[in-house]
Amino acid sequence: MDKAIKAAMEGLLRVATGETQHIRRANCPVNGSEDRQDDCPACQAIQRAEKLLKPQWADKAQVLETVIRRLDIG
Repeated sequence: MDKAIKAAMEGLLRVATGETQHIRRANCPVNGSEDRQDDCPACQAIQRAEKLLKPQWADKAQVLETVIRRLDIG
């Protein structure tokens, strides 16, 4: 696996487990990609992954984001 993709996936895992927290200043993570915060570490990790994984894994990134929001672990 490409090192950049591996790092992006590890970043998503840290968001999913709560190790990397959303700062929750606005409506991230509630509104998802519509409300990403540039200074939010969790949003940054998700954005990095989205840039690297699109288009081939875009649906998987969306699935993970939805799981994070629904479980309220992000």
